[in-house]
Amino acid sequence: MSATKNNISEDNQSLPDDEKAEEVTKAFQAFVMEPLQKVSLKIEGLKAELENRDDRINKLEERFKELEAKFDEICSHLKQIESQPSPVKADKEIVSKEPVLDIQGLIAQAKAEEQESIKDDEKSIKLCLKNAEFWLERGKRLKLMIKEAADATDDVIANSNEILESLSKELKKALESSQQGLNIIGRMLQRLVNQDDRLKSLVEEIELADNLKELEEDEWMKLMEGEMNENSAQKKINKNLDIIRRSNYKLVSKAGDLAEKRQKTWLDFIGKQVLPILDGIIDGKNPTSILIDELMEQYQESESKLSEWFNTYFTLSSTILTMLNDLGVYRMDIEPGMMIDFERHEPSSVEADPVMENEQIKEISRDGYEYVAHNGNRQTLRVARVVVIKNND
Repeated sequence: MSATKNNISEDNQSLPDDEKAEEVTKAFQAFVMEPLQKVSLKIEGLKAELENRDDRINKLEERFKELEAKFDEICSHLKQIESQPSPVKADKEIVSKEPVLDIQGLIAQAKAEEQESIKDDEKSIKLCLKNAEFWLERGKRLKLMIKEAADATDDVIANSNEILESLSKELKKALESSQQGLNIIGRMLQRLVNQDDRLKSLVEEIELADNLKELEEDEWMKLMEGEMNENSAQKKINKNLDIIRRSNYKLVSKAGDLAEKRQKTWLDFIGKQVLPILDGIIDGKNPTSILIDELMEQYQESESKLSEWFNTYFTLSSTILTMLNDLGVYRMDIEPGMMIDFERHEPSSVEADPVMENEQIKEISRDGYEYVAHNGNRQTLRVARVVVIKNND
């Protein structure tokens, strides 16, 4: 400090009096105020610290009051517990045991699921067998109607043979090959009745030898023998229920296949065995009609007999068509000029015709047939073959 004073004194000696006084005052203020400011800052810091301590103390006091209240609450509960009578102790300590597995309950539940599944399977099998029985009745009816048609055909053909025998040698020779064709038609129908195994299979009784599988209660009990864990027991039950379901599904599927096979066999028999006979009648009638016209012109005295003989074709085709219609089988309604339907018609050939449009039907080379079910649904039994127009652009 003395050094500072000396410095101030030395510096002031060179200044005027007023300026010296002012410099001395500034030096004194700096000397005195700087320590005061530091002290003031420290005091402010101490005040802030004290305020923080007061806040913490207040929070601690509040927490202490909360704990004190909680303690009082616990003490109150303890007093209530102490005031209650103590339970009588058992002579022996009770040993905790695992719950006993309810085997009967699990089996009852398994049987309920099993019966529900069997009930659904029985309903499905009953429906399939009902469908199969429908086609069995159709098979019996088909066999009966073919027998009736065959007998009627024999009578018609026998009559045509008698008419032929009454004609002159020239007419007999002219119609001989046509008569042989009619005789073949009669034999084909009789062969269906007497020798075709496919027709016999349509009237065989329907049997489903196997029964739906199910476990009796004693079998479930034996299955659960030794089981102590519920999860393990349930897994075993589910596994066996799945085996039962799969086994019964095979039986349901077998019943469905049986019905489907009956239907397919019936429709195939009509399409592959009966319709070709009708085709043979129609194929024989068309060229013979030209021949008959020529013969009638030459042998006018035999016109009535020729007409009666030729009527055999109409009688036979009508007999077969009536039988088919009664069974729900109908000839497709196709006329020249219609546009081809590739799902029902099959082009047998194409021809150019400037008068007609492309893909119009010019003529029918083979009739098509459909089966109409009792509910009105139509199923193509055999597509029609048609001649289609194809003009070069």
